[in-house]
Amino acid sequence: MTDCSSPAPVKPVRRGRAGSWVVAIAAAYLAALWYIDRERNILAQLSNLNGTLALCAGLVLVSYAFRYQRWRSALSAQGLRLQGWRLGALAYLAGFAFTASPGKAGELLRIRYFGWQGVPAGATLATFIFERALDLLVITVLAIGAAHMIPAFGVLATIILGVLLILGLLACWPPLARGAHRLIEYLPGSPVRRLGHFLIAGTRALDPLLCWRLLLRSALQGGAAWLLTALAFTLLCQAMGISLPWLLMLSIYPLAMLIGALSLVPGGVGTTEAAIVLMLGASGVEVDAALTVAIGIRLVSLWLAVIVGMLAMARLELAARPHPAP
Repeated sequence: MTDCSSPAPVKPVRRGRAGSWVVAIAAAYLAALWYIDRERNILAQLSNLNGTLALCAGLVLVSYAFRYQRWRSALSAQGLRLQGWRLGALAYLAGFAFTASPGKAGELLRIRYFGWQGVPAGATLATFIFERALDLLVITVLAIGAAHMIPAFGVLATIILGVLLILGLLACWPPLARGAHRLIEYLPGSPVRRLGHFLIAGTRALDPLLCWRLLLRSALQGGAAWLLTALAFTLLCQAMGISLPWLLMLSIYPLAMLIGALSLVPGGVGTTEAAIVLMLGASGVEVDAALTVAIGIRLVSLWLAVIVGMLAMARLELAARPHPAP
């Protein structure tokens, strides 16, 4: 592929900044949960669902295996082999520590840990963009069963397909990438320009990933992962006595995630829960039950991911710490 221009070097996300976002979001979430729980006793209702929540958490954890295998396949397509399944899994899971950061950019912490295994930063960035793009596509497909609940779903789907098309063109058509780099130079502020070059550089590296065999396999792996999370949501609904068609229940959570992602709120915190409550409410579910399901599924998906990521990050950092000489 022809070189476009001199893009800014790929750098890992700053852990301090991403960490401050996660702490602030978690604090705001806990405050909102406390406020809601004062009159509705959501936590008391969740405590009666311990078995179901544990099963839902198990399904979400299994979904991580599918997502990580997709990541390994993407690295392999770039000619990269990880040192071992376990170390690679820890590096992948560590990215979840900052998944509640704006645009999930905190997950680029993986640049640090995959770098320890000899994976170039550019390859990690390209794999991250590849993963995010496929997730958008998969979640949109899974959300179709609840599309009638959102009048603008067709518009949202068109926007998403347009974004994916642009990513593909940037990866495969060098003149477009060169033009994008030139346009970025007109943006105000050097941090914004560096970010623009950073993203274009990662998109340009997608070229080896855009083969049909890898795309199909990766889409199926992503579909299995997100379907497991949607199944966890469905089981939680049933445990709350909510009786809706299975296709609708399997589609509500992916659609809520899509709304949360497009809201540009970090981690979709608040917007995803609100979308769940509104859609369940429109289906005849009482507000208290809808709130319990919304908070429960987010505890075993978003916040479980943050905890798992923190544990993986701590394990990697402790293993890398030099031992004192005897």
